[in-house]
Amino acid sequence: MGRQVLRVERLIARIRKIWDEKRNSSGQTYVHHRVSEYQGMWKNVAIKIGARFTVLTDAIWELELDGKTTRILNDKLEFDNPVTLEIAGMKPLVYQLFAERGLRVPEYRTYQLDDWEQTIQFLKRHPKGCVVKPANGTSSGHGVTTHIQTVSELKAASILASLYCPDLLIEPMIPGECYRLLVLDGTLIHAVRRKGATLVGDGVSTIASLLRAENAIRSSRGDQCLDIDRDCLFTLDYQGFLLDSVPLQGQAVLVKSVNDPRRKRIEVRTVYNEAVTHLICDSLRDDAEAAARILNSRLVGVDFITVDPAVPLEKSGGVINEVNTTPGLHHHYDADREPYPEPAPRILQSLFSR
Repeated sequence: MGRQVLRVERLIARIRKIWDEKRNSSGQTYVHHRVSEYQGMWKNVAIKIGARFTVLTDAIWELELDGKTTRILNDKLEFDNPVTLEIAGMKPLVYQLFAERGLRVPEYRTYQLDDWEQTIQFLKRHPKGCVVKPANGTSSGHGVTTHIQTVSELKAASILASLYCPDLLIEPMIPGECYRLLVLDGTLIHAVRRKGATLVGDGVSTIASLLRAENAIRSSRGDQCLDIDRDCLFTLDYQGFLLDSVPLQGQAVLVKSVNDPRRKRIEVRTVYNEAVTHLICDSLRDDAEAAARILNSRLVGVDFITVDPAVPLEKSGGVINEVNTTPGLHHHYDADREPYPEPAPRILQSLFSR
């Protein structure tokens, strides 16, 4: 009876998901919405290095330089073979390969929807929250739920993740912000951070008061307000703050680790928005380059969670939590101010040198 109820709940979740996707109720912009942006970006890069740019279809373009050609399909480049691409999407296998070679990854457990109750003890060991995600083959936050603390939330998150993959993954919430280190041909070439909301102390006001003042400003501009939710409380906690803490004059306090408050804890995307290559220490650089070698990937975004990118993961408690062998280059520049991402010409030159 229990499994039948679970399957009915999953069917309802599936119908709701199909309806939401049909209405695009999330309001999210995914890479498949960015075809014109990517076309313009690669056309600008081609002009920069003197390559010929030809449109084959709306989303497929051919670039030629000195008799050598390469083709681009929106965000997809001709770097890695199908085996490498498939392995990179298998999160438990990637964690295993990395851990065997000394790289830090989260504690995790794999399971399937029918035995989701077997993960309750894992959840209880991590009272500050867990993440549930599909174990294989997804990106852009699809099927991911963060800050899970209750059994009912664990069940709902497992149902959601199962819509994308029969194999599921649970891991603890890791303190810190998200960083993507872009590795090309074994060398780190660029790094970006998903910067959360930050408030600055005045030496008098509590964090709760600072949040109210910030939200009043945001509301007057019609911007999204900052909720005092689990992400806020978790973010404050790992910095040693409470809502009634009084930061020092000029002290910056991170109040959100997730920079898209509309999505709350459900299918939260990682949207990188700040270039931080200069902040990355040699240890993180070495870890990212080692990850690329382990995967045998020529171009890969290695995602870290850490409270401080200037120190090794062993010191910060951070981890490598994801890899992306089709890294979205739109994360690596401001399209309103720059014609293309800084690393793009180097990437195109590497494609021509194959």
